[in-house]
Amino acid sequence: MSGASEGTHGGLRRGVLGSADAVAQSLALLALAFGVSAAPAGVAASAGLATPWAYLIAGAGSLCLASVIVRFTKRIAHAGGLYAYTVRGLGPQAGFIGGWLYAIAYAVGISFVLIISSDFLATVLDSNTSVHLSWFTWYVVLLAIILVLAMVDIRVSTRVQLVFAVIGVAAIVSLCVAILAHGGANGVSAEPLNPSNGPSIHGLFLGGVLAFTGFIGFEAAAVLGEEAARPLRVIPRAILGTVIVATVYYVFVTWAMAIGFGSHHIGQWVSDATALSTLSDRYVNHGFATFLDIVVVVDAFVAALAGVQLTARTLFALGRDRGIPALFSLTTPRFKSPFVGITISVLLTVVLGATLGRHYGVFTYFALMATTGSLGILFVYVLVALSGMVYFWRLRSRQAHAYNVLLDLVFPVGAVAICGYTIYSSITPAPPAPISYSVWIALAWLVAGLVVVGVLLATRPEAVKKFGRAFVSAHGDDGAGVTVPAATTPPLVDAQG
Repeated sequence: MSGASEGTHGGLRRGVLGSADAVAQSLALLALAFGVSAAPAGVAASAGLATPWAYLIAGAGSLCLASVIVRFTKRIAHAGGLYAYTVRGLGPQAGFIGGWLYAIAYAVGISFVLIISSDFLATVLDSNTSVHLSWFTWYVVLLAIILVLAMVDIRVSTRVQLVFAVIGVAAIVSLCVAILAHGGANGVSAEPLNPSNGPSIHGLFLGGVLAFTGFIGFEAAAVLGEEAARPLRVIPRAILGTVIVATVYYVFVTWAMAIGFGSHHIGQWVSDATALSTLSDRYVNHGFATFLDIVVVVDAFVAALAGVQLTARTLFALGRDRGIPALFSLTTPRFKSPFVGITISVLLTVVLGATLGRHYGVFTYFALMATTGSLGILFVYVLVALSGMVYFWRLRSRQAHAYNVLLDLVFPVGAVAICGYTIYSSITPAPPAPISYSVWIALAWLVAGLVVVGVLLATRPEAVKKFGRAFVSAHGDDGAGVTVPAATTPPLVDAQG
């Protein structure tokens, strides 16, 4: 095929991304500045003064999951990321369900972070300038910018993400330093770092479960495996490094925020929906508070951009395997961007904002879709952890694959436990409507995926067997012998990595 309108099959660019680009994808999707704008107050409602410990617990749980994913990324480079990893251990049918839920969940995620970004932007400009536009107008404008950035060279997208993600983190850390420099409300102390200062062990771990959702997206670099140079080194380091950085960041920031409100005033933190602005006004000035509002807006924007890239590449991999229409495997001739997945992601985001977003309002819609998307992603995390246990058990008899009880059993079980409990905590007790609809929406996605894979098994069983295997393993596992047309699927890993 030729021409931008037709594109080419299987044409992601090989070897164009480095370590910084991989880090940018995971770091941007975590949205660390956005992540501390409101969520810590919710964690503090359960963990109290010991909120930093709740984030430490969440970080430990994330490292358990990351260890499984990193083990896969050291062996497999694939645009489908978690889709391909699930296939390795649980088979093509479960792998397809994982990829299906993963793509849909992140496609929805684009809308719920962007709607907050748009609303913040509209509010900031309305309060500080003569520009008075609705959140939906900014929503469409920001999506148009995302569409352009996502369509061009992937390096433009990742480097925009990296710059603004770093600026966001630096701005939040600067506020924390100012709080500590002023001695906080009652002096700098280590009290928030003492787990015994939490209301109870149950409250501490419940806070940890809530905090765990702040780590969702750390694995996003995995979908860049086919476009990264030396992916078997670059991708694992990016994922593991992101989790470690995020854990240190969250613990430090929540410690400083607890110091800022004061050990005897945690209730004020819990009830303050604009904690960053409150602390900025108190310890820096109002201008810096406005700057932080803008930082949060931009951070949510780059998270949405990263979400488009992840969704499009997962859809690309599913389309290449013919699990969904092959149209999704088309790429642009010049930049090799999976333009169909990008376009569908953006159109879906517009439709969701124009319908449910405007119907329910910004914050209700955010809560509904954040819960729905998180349920889908957490379920996929469970599948990947289970896949890791099965996959590495199968490889235990090979000399090059010594079985590690800690990495291949204990950590995956820990990941399943924390993801499963997070799912349970999200739906029990049932939240008020319409947030309670989230579980039914997620179940509907799952049932739809089961129907699709059932139809594929009935009509094209041989094609199903090849799902997720469009790669050449660096370690000679059971995927290396799969016959895949070279024209559509060249080797996707750096075997010397």
